[in-house]
Amino acid sequence: MTTFTYPIDDRLSLAFPQLNAAEKLFSLIESDRPHIEAFIADIAETKTLEAEKNFIKMKLHGYAEGTDYLFFIVYDETICGCIDIHNIDQKIGKGEIGYWLHSSYTKRGIVTKCVQALCGLAFKDFGLNKLLIFVDVENAPSNRVAQKVGFTLTSTEPQDVLLFGKLRDMNHYTLLKEHYKKGSDE
Repeated sequence: MTTFTYPIDDRLSLAFPQLNAAEKLFSLIESDRPHIEAFIADIAETKTLEAEKNFIKMKLHGYAEGTDYLFFIVYDETICGCIDIHNIDQKIGKGEIGYWLHSSYTKRGIVTKCVQALCGLAFKDFGLNKLLIFVDVENAPSNRVAQKVGFTLTSTEPQDVLLFGKLRDMNHYTLLKEHYKKGSDE
């Protein structure tokens, strides 16, 4: 892969998105759709390669505007998921983290390491002061990720997201720059 990467460890990195990876990313989603879309409405709506290309274009435009930072999660030089900061408000210095990972890569600490790294980038390089993660109350692994990285559960919002025609309750987590605990490698 010839793109800018941010190494996390010997096997794991974040890669700046490129449009020519859309087909690979879409194939990854299609190969694991029930797992990936279980808690993410945007993925559930991405049903074609063209929709995936448009998503990447939208995120690249958001990068140029300062409202989005999307990265591919790369493990052993293979794209296995995505992580981003979206809905960035530069005036307030806050943004929301979202991510997904192919099920064949779960239970390895990959997402926890990626969220930790992205928090470091957000606070040190992107000038943000506050990060949010919104997690379906039934998504135990993602709730654990937020807690492991040091986010504080600030509220549980009933019927906060519509997914497959059902209103879902969401846990809202917050991490302020002043409370961020840097990883051992920083």
